[in-house]
Amino acid sequence: KWDAFVAGLALSSSSSGEEEDDGDNDDAASPSYGWGKPLDDRGQIDRSGEMTFGNAKGNALSTNRAPQRTFRITEWDWDQSDSAATLRLDLTKAMRRCVSDLTCQLDFSQDMVRASMTEKEVEIRCFDQENAWELVFGLEELPGIDPSRSSFKLSRSSEARPSQRVVVTLAKSPHGKRWEACGREKAFAGVKFDDKKSTETVVTIDKYSWSDGDQHVTVYLTIPGVHGVDQDCIKVRFRELSFDVSCVVGETRYSFAVTELPMEIEVNKCSYKVKENEVRVRLKKWAKCTWFKLQVHRG
Repeated sequence: KWDAFVAGLALSSSSSGEEEDDGDNDDAASPSYGWGKPLDDRGQIDRSGEMTFGNAKGNALSTNRAPQRTFRITEWDWDQSDSAATLRLDLTKAMRRCVSDLTCQLDFSQDMVRASMTEKEVEIRCFDQENAWELVFGLEELPGIDPSRSSFKLSRSSEARPSQRVVVTLAKSPHGKRWEACGREKAFAGVKFDDKKSTETVVTIDKYSWSDGDQHVTVYLTIPGVHGVDQDCIKVRFRELSFDVSCVVGETRYSFAVTELPMEIEVNKCSYKVKENEVRVRLKKWAKCTWFKLQVHRG
């Protein structure tokens, strides 16, 4: 309904407050606002080229961002018959690496699995519901497969402690050829993996204060040494009714989160600043009203 509503809007320079066009551009097309961008192979908004404003609510909620952390699926085996090679990927062991920095608990909620295949390659990607994690596996230099007759499925083992697996059936081409090896693992150029075990100590920030203003709420977080770290070490995420902060100082990761704010905030107008031993988070209220609590519990 949101996209349908926005798609029906007519955007004019007078209503948007932007400068008038000179009129020299005869090829100017009608505005494309409301139609959004096509989705890429990850199911996210394609960020190449000119952005449009469709799916604006999804963008504000950060649902179309690339996964924050990517892990390889390293536990797998294979066998073969005359007609096909079968791969079995252990998702359960890979999921155990997906531990939240905020709660220190397992945080992977299975959403979907996608497979792409060519005659010499196969690639499997498993996505998390919150788009925070991605599990990947790939093989290249395969002896030869027929992608049109190949398939994959999710299954569970029948062991005492069942594990979730992706079973990939690769139809051989030519048929009947004996494989000496099942290719080699794909390098995934340009993908930054987070496979190394972290030696960080995770600390929940308990020294903080906050103040309520007419249009903004400011949260003051005490983090020793935060003013001396690179900007890349500080991550602040905003949602309509929540926000969280993660900061790495040396071997310590400091985390803070408010999961239920009393009222909505304007995500694209929220910000933060780094002061000496302090991070100040500024929340832009959606409505002008007094906040009596920073965290609430609904139902």
